[in-house]
Amino acid sequence: MTKSRRKLLDSHHELQKQRKRLLRRLTQDQEMAIGTVSEVYRKCGNARCRCAKGEAHLQTIFLFNDEKQGRRRCKLVRRADEARLLKAGKRYREFRQDLKQLRAIDKQEKQILMALAKQRGIRYK
Repeated sequence: MTKSRRKLLDSHHELQKQRKRLLRRLTQDQEMAIGTVSEVYRKCGNARCRCAKGEAHLQTIFLFNDEKQGRRRCKLVRRADEARLLKAGKRYREFRQDLKQLRAIDKQEKQILMALAKQRGIRYK
């Protein structure tokens, strides 16, 4: 059963609003850490520390990214830059998620447009 033209157009309009919101977020001028920001937790070795009971400390943060020739590089993040890189890594994850949503919207939009084309098509016998 096909949707009515009005419902298809309403769905398309809603997708356009979602696309506009996503594009606004995707084009924001904020720093992003391209790659994976990873926190490394370890035990410090002090017998009286809480980590001796199993809770490890944040030791360091690394930035993993793919450079030329498909090589994966690991860079140690300075203590002074940890908060900045963690936020930038979160923004990059959100950016990639938004791109994924944009691709889904494109797919839905294509389906709606094909349904509209099918409705307008000539049925020749």
